[in-house]
Amino acid sequence: MTPQQRMLSVCFLLVSVTCRTYGSGVVQPFKGLGYYVRSNCPFTLTRFTHNRVEYDITIRRGDSGLLVQVEITMNKVRTVLQNGSILVEKKSVSLPYDHTYQHIFQYGIYTRLRSSLLPLSVTWRSVPGGIDSLWVELQQELSTDMTGLCGKHNQQPITESKLTQETCQTRDPVFVTNQVCRNFFSYTLECLQVKTPFYIQLCEENIYSFENSKYVRCAFFKEIALHCGNNSYVWQKWRAITKCAEPTCPGDLVYKEEGNAFIPSCSNPNPSFSSQAITSTCVCPKGEYYELNIFNT
Repeated sequence: MTPQQRMLSVCFLLVSVTCRTYGSGVVQPFKGLGYYVRSNCPFTLTRFTHNRVEYDITIRRGDSGLLVQVEITMNKVRTVLQNGSILVEKKSVSLPYDHTYQHIFQYGIYTRLRSSLLPLSVTWRSVPGGIDSLWVELQQELSTDMTGLCGKHNQQPITESKLTQETCQTRDPVFVTNQVCRNFFSYTLECLQVKTPFYIQLCEENIYSFENSKYVRCAFFKEIALHCGNNSYVWQKWRAITKCAEPTCPGDLVYKEEGNAFIPSCSNPNPSFSSQAITSTCVCPKGEYYELNIFNT
């Protein structure tokens, strides 16, 4: 193998793909455009087998639109997120939690579960009443086919991914003109360009009948702002436009919209990507972090 071939091989392995679900039912699959699912039924978010290990993630939303139950099964180890608790094999766990096959730890305003068998992680944000955003990230594309809402073949993702339950309902998406959506997307034209009408419809489907839910509304706007990035016109304006307040931080910590995933501290000047808790700071994902407000100490 030539040096150029080795370089291409390394680059291929470092490719990252992400599937997201947020708001009241927006799904952004690993590939292709997003879509909206209005349902309180359980669904397979993604399911695949890699190196003879089975991975299965299912989700269910409540009447509030938020995720009220998430089940993550890796190598037959079942983790359930429900009612603000994390259950591993039916036992409640505290964070950070280390297991042979997975690690779960605070990740800024989020919580992250990282597999030890595959470069895969599941990250979510818990809010009162449920989870307003969750994403599955793979650090390499897999050759195996995936099923579920995140899957590669999404011609009929909703029908094929729905898990049978007699008492649940799946409704056709409804969207009516929403002035907040229209105003927000007037600031994203240079970012979304010809896709703007598509995202306006997605916004109005997401917000319909959940107009008073700040978590449903703001989770959507935040995803679009992050997608457009800090050089976009909407970046500095989106919270004022949508009246989505910044998350509050404990103690003297100050919320920042963007920064390093792990913050150096006096006790740990070179933090690494691990589940070790740093007592003087919060660990956060790329794009968001907390920093110590030295003026209040």
